[in-house]
Amino acid sequence: MKNHFSCLLFIGFIVFADIVSATNLQSFNGNFTGKFGRKIGVVFSLKNTRGKLSGFYYYENIGAEIRLAGEVINGIATVYELDYLNVKRAKITGKLTKDGFNGKWESLSSKKAYPIRLIPTNKTIPSLPHNLIGNYQVDEQDQCALSVTISKSKGQYRYHFYSSTRNLNGKITFSRSLDENLVYIDFHGIEWDEDSGDVTKDNNEESFSGNEQLPTVVQGLLSDGEIVIQNTGNAMNRYVKIGECDLKYIHLKRVK
Repeated sequence: MKNHFSCLLFIGFIVFADIVSATNLQSFNGNFTGKFGRKIGVVFSLKNTRGKLSGFYYYENIGAEIRLAGEVINGIATVYELDYLNVKRAKITGKLTKDGFNGKWESLSSKKAYPIRLIPTNKTIPSLPHNLIGNYQVDEQDQCALSVTISKSKGQYRYHFYSSTRNLNGKITFSRSLDENLVYIDFHGIEWDEDSGDVTKDNNEESFSGNEQLPTVVQGLLSDGEIVIQNTGNAMNRYVKIGECDLKYIHLKRVK
């Protein structure tokens, strides 16, 4: 009889703990990091208001936010990925606990699926500027006659690069550093003018590039209304990203 009572007491404790855990999950606002499958890094921001889930996530190598909307019932979450027209594009299902999320991401069109594992993080997700779209110019036009226009179409960010010698269009991605709480903007398709690499190494060492393959991504530090690009290196690490600009640091400021 005593053992039977102890067993019932233990079961009651487990049920009570599950109820408390589910109650705690009824209202939270948190960030998560993890992967789709083994290689695709993602960052999630989720808010649960009495069982209604909202928020966004982004791929670490792209950085653009994808909206989420769904619900969680007794710890089981069903969340839909929405495109720029609020059309459901993918479904995320799984178990949401205080330790994170385990489940599956599935495309609603191709039915391609990945396992997904997320763990909570107390780090802040750095936001993209609210007024990112627009035209950016350099104040020192005599040293750097350069302008960049950033646009967004169908949820994708693009740029138009115009200088004294080049007129380019390409895609934009973002690198969001949770450790630094900073956002970097990456302009794809702009070939560097020079990249001599680490000049302290011998020519036979692999790390010496010798301009054999010039990088084609120009990165800048992104803040509200400004993009700062370190355009040249130093005596030990020589490079020039944008040869049309005779500036070590290019300050592109949003003008409209």
